[in-house]
Amino acid sequence: MGRSYYVDESVQKYFTRISHLKSNFVTGLLIGQCSSQRDYIVLAARTPPKEDPGEGPQKSKSKAEEIDEEWFCIHVSQVSRMLPGGFLLVGVFLISPPELSKEAPTVLRKLIFATEKFAMKNKLWNLTDEDITERVALQICSSTNKIVCRTFDVKDPKSTAKPADWKYQSTPMSWLTIECNINVDLTVSLPSSATYQEQQKCIRTRLAQWAKEIEESTMLFNGRVRDEGGDLVEEQKKGRSASSGRQIVSATILTPSNISGRSTARVQVCNSSLKIQGVVKCRGYVCNSKPKVKDAIQIIRRDLLNTISDRCDIRFEDLLLNRSAHDFEKSPCLLPLPHRVFVPIPASGAALCDYIIGEETREEAQSRFLEMLDQEVNYEDLDFVEEKRRAPDEEEAVCKPSGDEKCPVRKDVPSLSPRIGIIMAAVVVLLAILVYFLK
Repeated sequence: MGRSYYVDESVQKYFTRISHLKSNFVTGLLIGQCSSQRDYIVLAARTPPKEDPGEGPQKSKSKAEEIDEEWFCIHVSQVSRMLPGGFLLVGVFLISPPELSKEAPTVLRKLIFATEKFAMKNKLWNLTDEDITERVALQICSSTNKIVCRTFDVKDPKSTAKPADWKYQSTPMSWLTIECNINVDLTVSLPSSATYQEQQKCIRTRLAQWAKEIEESTMLFNGRVRDEGGDLVEEQKKGRSASSGRQIVSATILTPSNISGRSTARVQVCNSSLKIQGVVKCRGYVCNSKPKVKDAIQIIRRDLLNTISDRCDIRFEDLLLNRSAHDFEKSPCLLPLPHRVFVPIPASGAALCDYIIGEETREEAQSRFLEMLDQEVNYEDLDFVEEKRRAPDEEEAVCKPSGDEKCPVRKDVPSLSPRIGIIMAAVVVLLAILVYFLK
């Protein structure tokens, strides 16, 4: 028996709307959650039309094999950053006319494996044996609205299509929200004369070490240690309710201490260091009648690892595009990491996220949600959970950010210690000369 996908009614309305676009085919991503009991689809987002400078949107292509896979994968990479804990790219869809129906399965299979590859790229965690690795490929006829639903096991490159059920439901899905704040304090040493690629490698290596610490951490739910194999429902009943009626469970991450353990010191030649520091806001969602504690632990851990990794990538992409080499010569150079903003999913108690960097405005965030997710976002729906507090003066705001991450790149400043050593050595030499002549 194949898998069953329970789909929010808003997705059906979305397909109806975009099926009337004057295109030979429309590709897109399916966002949801997989579990051992049920799979859920909460949102569908078509691939944005590609624009070339000075030429405007590209004209519709006549054959399915001419789909721009590279552009599709760029969209995958961007959308995967907008998914909080618990959500993933469950699959892809293709809307095509009847004459392309025979080519559609091959195209969908190709896109399914490309999606998984780019969605998992640079992740600080790996899929486990308990993870659901089947992804859905949805084929829709633009003329008749007929749906063909199949799944592929992305863990097996030779996987063949399996039939699956696609069920729309008008009843809103009930989501349990898990929230966690954790203080992050990481230092990355950057070697002398390191290239951009070498710096990235150093950062990825340090983040991988930190990820192992997070995997070994202990997690509390509403202040209590719970059995990982137990149900989270009890916590759901005791969870505090927000004004919107959402059920919220508070999580706390306790990282292990190495005080009693033996550690080794390593000497590395470097001329700068990168410090990732601040309080990170994590959030995850569970849609399950009987969520397990172990599922909640996995959701929050992966959201923490994803948001730190994504913010570092976004910051360095911005530096690569908008900063000159001269900017790195400042000592120290404060580079605030992007701030997280959440936006509710229509007709759902869950939300997606994005990141605001530098002087970006709310309007730019709205525009990005429209481009990446094809969703109109109201100005008042933007939830800036990490927005900076106002500081008494500009200097304090830059040097002492409150409640947000900062990523200072510090060039080594000559310290006083080496100079004192030189002075003392000179004094000893002079004393030796003096003693020699006094004999």
